Amino acid sequence: MYQILKKKIKSVLPSKFIEKNEGFFRSIIAFFYRGNTHQCNMCDFKLSKFVRTENFDKLCPKCGSVARNRRLYTILENTLENKRIFYFSPSKSMKSKIEKYNTCEYITSDYLGEFKTMKTLNIEAIDEPDNYYDVVLCYHVLEHVLQDKKAMHELYRILKTKGLCYVQTPFKAGEIYKNHSITTEKELLQHFGQEDHLRVYSVSGLSKRLEESGFKTEVLSFNETADNYFGFSENENIILAQKS
Repeated sequence: MYQILKKKIKSVLPSKFIEKNEGFFRSIIAFFYRGNTHQCNMCDFKLSKFVRTENFDKLCPKCGSVARNRRLYTILENTLENKRIFYFSPSKSMKSKIEKYNTCEYITSDYLGEFKTMKTLNIEAIDEPDNYYDVVLCYHVLEHVLQDKKAMHELYRILKTKGLCYVQTPFKAGEIYKNHSITTEKELLQHFGQEDHLRVYSVSGLSKRLEESGFKTEVLSFNETADNYFGFSENENIILAQKS
């Protein structure tokens, strides 16, 4: 139903008008998902079910959050007061949620301009001071970056000592998979799961690479129960990288 309603709205209204009034249209669509089986912990909307996306994610029809946003919010909730935060390629739902906190400073950036952010900084050469941020959020970014080791060194550089970087990418078992001969969008999709992905990390491989950049790492692993009230991913790993 979500996709049908979304297509109907897009077919009759200009995209700029939809974007300007996104909250209103989401409220209309969310009406059809009301219930008490689940709840989005980011907008508190109670619903009968989450929307299943094409990549089998769980989307909240009211605020647009997906499973990884909701999990990250549960981890960060009540930890961001008076902190300097840098968020790469922020999701709209998470970005607006953090804006409500009394942070010391909150900067968002997206290099390609796909997201509405304050800056458009290259993660391989971040134009920010050394030892400055308390928290850096780097979610589903590194798999897009050509020189990922250089980016990791930059993440380390801008963090304060004991600062935390939350890192997640798509993961696979075994070792990091990278093939420099793969260059076309068709090949990238086939091998890495998306046309703009350049590699697939393993949890252990990415942890090791972050440690080689100076970080101390901890893997946060989650497995959900059958009811999964908040619509988290059933199996999820997040790498918590701390500047030593």
